[in-house]
Amino acid sequence: MLSKETYLKILGIDEDVQLTPLEMADKMNITFFPIIEKETSREVRDFGILLKKTFDELKVNIVPYDQALERLPLRKIIRNVCKLIINDCIYIVKKIFGLTETNYFHGFQSFRYVLNRTKIKKGISVICIGEQKLENLPMQYIYSFKDSSIVTILDFPKHIQDTSSFDDHYETAMNLFVHHMTNIVIGTNAHKWILYNFNASHPVYPIDGNFTEHILQSLVPKIVAPIRPYKLNEFIIKKGGFSARDDFHKPFVEQIVRGAEKFGLTKLYPKGKKIDDLPFRNKFFKWVGKVHLDHRNGMSFGFLAHQLPSKISVLEKVRSDVQDFFVVDGIPCISLTLNGEKYSMKVPDVWVLTQKSGSDKTHVNPDNDLIKIGLVNGEMIIQTQDGKDIDTTYKPSFDTKVILAHALGNAIIASIQYFLDTNSNFTKRFETQGISLSHWHGYIRPDLVPKGFFVHGVSNPHVACSSPQSAVYAISGKLEAYIQSLALHEEYFGDIHIEPQHGTNVNFFSLEELSDYLINNPEASVLGNKYYSLYNK
Repeated sequence: MLSKETYLKILGIDEDVQLTPLEMADKMNITFFPIIEKETSREVRDFGILLKKTFDELKVNIVPYDQALERLPLRKIIRNVCKLIINDCIYIVKKIFGLTETNYFHGFQSFRYVLNRTKIKKGISVICIGEQKLENLPMQYIYSFKDSSIVTILDFPKHIQDTSSFDDHYETAMNLFVHHMTNIVIGTNAHKWILYNFNASHPVYPIDGNFTEHILQSLVPKIVAPIRPYKLNEFIIKKGGFSARDDFHKPFVEQIVRGAEKFGLTKLYPKGKKIDDLPFRNKFFKWVGKVHLDHRNGMSFGFLAHQLPSKISVLEKVRSDVQDFFVVDGIPCISLTLNGEKYSMKVPDVWVLTQKSGSDKTHVNPDNDLIKIGLVNGEMIIQTQDGKDIDTTYKPSFDTKVILAHALGNAIIASIQYFLDTNSNFTKRFETQGISLSHWHGYIRPDLVPKGFFVHGVSNPHVACSSPQSAVYAISGKLEAYIQSLALHEEYFGDIHIEPQHGTNVNFFSLEELSDYLINNPEASVLGNKYYSLYNK
């Protein structure tokens, strides 16, 4: 419906984004870690050889390891050492005076990492073949945890079977990540391989003639579009301005509280993981894990939110040569074609009530757990409740941009629907009650999708929820699903956004109604990949 460039502009994404696996492969820079321990199995070695050959076929830029390294300037080393010393001094002073301590005391391992001037260049990811000795872990040569990923190839976990549960895979993956200090784990034997990354999925593929396609669709996107936590400096912070108990917000807050409690009965939200509880091999590795997650205390999966009702945008007829995106008096606008005619509309402002990252998903404290996020003129906004502040311990959700992309898509559809039918049920509901937004790491069984809800995203690449690609897929897929409903002359109530080998985003009437549906249809969704393959039949 709109061009990629338009989606990027209205979402406030100012970087180049590759949306197809081949585009991603063309951008990808990979190096192979040169150390392979003698204990490494033949299956792991063979997989590494096959993977390198496949990368060659896909025209991935494979950088020789010696060319992937750079020597950091001495001034950077001195600056980083000074930061560690200052941090440790602050830590000691706070300890002596019994003050609240959020810093980490850096010992020998941290200084050893900083003093190593030879690092892998930013933007180059590393393939590690087999388990490495502690002193040789590739992580110690990474310069940018944001711009470089580590993929470790290991033997297929012996205790993992076809019948293994989501929790079995979840525990296995997290333990492997922290033991090997890696972003992605590939487990392989002579016949199959499994792919673990931080989105808690666990796809298993045969080693057969479709190997190249599986690598292209699954591994390449996970490297090019990895987990990347949002930081507070990416938002406009508005202190106060709403209350969970004011006349406007109270009914929607109550919907979230009741809906979240009901969602607890679905068992679709696994217990989160605290960083301090994970079996890191030393304190330095734990610190690195926290750095990679922007100093979060842990990870949890899924979100529950409610888009607040708002005014729709008015559509106006324009010339056929008007661009998809344009600005009038500082106001961003889009144009789209309906019934052979071109119309323009202001890009709507959207606001969503959502839970703070790390809060208990199914037991909401409305005064402490809820914040208001918005997307206005392409800028992300966080608005706190009256009397509340956001300190350095608060971290935005990994799914923030996806939530806002869905909200913006809903607002655009509500505006179009009103233009086509002033009695549209979707628009009336949008303007008076808003729309619920939810995400969990499972899928709705295809034959149990409620009538009026349209599925999209099944064939998308397997990217992380925090990637810009995921946000673009959310809004573009939603608008395409809506166009499909018009073509089929079926009433549109909402959409189900499949994130392959990750989970599902659902836009529903309310969280209570969705949880009621899931509770009354216990086979409708389960954690894990059980129903994903059914969409490809």
